[in-house]
Amino acid sequence: MSDADRTGAAPVTSRERVGELDVLRGFALLGVLLVHLVTWPAAPVLATDAEWAALTAAPADAITQFLVNWLFYDKANTLFAFLFGVGFWVQMQRMRARGGDFERLYVRRLTVLLVIGVINMLAIWQWDILGLYALAGFALFALRGAGDRTLLIGGLVLALAGRPVSDYLFELSGLTTASLDLAFSEAEILARQETATWWSAYSDFARLNWLEWLTGGVIVGWFFYALGRFMIGAYVARKGWIQRAGELLPRYRFWLLVCLPLGLIGEFVATALSLETFSALEPLHDWKPVIHFASVPLLAVGYLCLVVLIYHTRASWMVRLFGPVGRMALTNYVVQGAFISLLLYDFWPGLGLLGDVGPATLVACGLGFFVLQTVVSQLWLSLFAYGPLEWVWRALTYGKAPRMLRAGGQ
Repeated sequence: MSDADRTGAAPVTSRERVGELDVLRGFALLGVLLVHLVTWPAAPVLATDAEWAALTAAPADAITQFLVNWLFYDKANTLFAFLFGVGFWVQMQRMRARGGDFERLYVRRLTVLLVIGVINMLAIWQWDILGLYALAGFALFALRGAGDRTLLIGGLVLALAGRPVSDYLFELSGLTTASLDLAFSEAEILARQETATWWSAYSDFARLNWLEWLTGGVIVGWFFYALGRFMIGAYVARKGWIQRAGELLPRYRFWLLVCLPLGLIGEFVATALSLETFSALEPLHDWKPVIHFASVPLLAVGYLCLVVLIYHTRASWMVRLFGPVGRMALTNYVVQGAFISLLLYDFWPGLGLLGDVGPATLVACGLGFFVLQTVVSQLWLSLFAYGPLEWVWRALTYGKAPRMLRAGGQ
């Protein structure tokens, strides 16, 4: 007998889904894809400073880089992490309502996600975030009985402190000297561009992950960064602000008018300072981290309110564009990593565009691929109840394979 049979718990059907969450996840995944395409091939990871400067010298590339950094960098992953916290609380409520053993099943669910994340990082996408999300998910699970104030204030503190803590631990580790300088030297970067085999590419990045991510303590800061956003998401879900969005549209309009303009203005200034775009803003250079850290959550909230409000105007285009991708968020996230690797590397069957194309071309490829993901996800979900990895995740969590083919109620 499976755990699902013993506890009465079962995977969520499409009738129980919160439509706004699927659309928001799809929107966040588009932003994550575009950010990865602009930051991953950049200096000093996969291109030298001189190469990247040459690639971004063209007006179209410079504008594209600015737009992606301004509109999506740090905002897309903030929204994605926030939605994880919302989903945690929604699932907990549903399992408890069914009388299910939420605690045991959710620990298993996080364990399966951790395994998927590790496999993804080692074999497909070196910047995987799923493993970190699983670790932060265990911490959120431990905080499931925390009060509203703890979730909100603690979440805000951790979300804002995560990146500074990461930077501090990295400097404290001493890895800014010999070992890391060697890993990011011009010779090492050029060698990565000429990687001819999967093994050489991924073994090199496994070494970099060990140096920077683990030994350098960066994972601690990003753990706080993710957990803080999870806690805020759990707080919002506990209040029912997403689940009852249709009843709260006036509040969404108010916060849209407050957060979106402030976030856009603040992030415009922070991006201009980071990319040294407008010399007139140079006197604000020392304030760049403060402006950025304050503007990111404002813009993320603005996006959330905007998407929810458009969703409730019965904008079918938004549901068709983002909803299917969001319903298969796990599968689509992993597939996006594979797409980026195949686009950049030249080991078979990759295109090997690394170092040859700039942000404008990469973003154009990303937008085209996202449209393809939308079409494929829509077709897949017309036949099946779950995405491929979603099905595996649920089967291993509940100890029983859910029905894959669509049926009544699915």
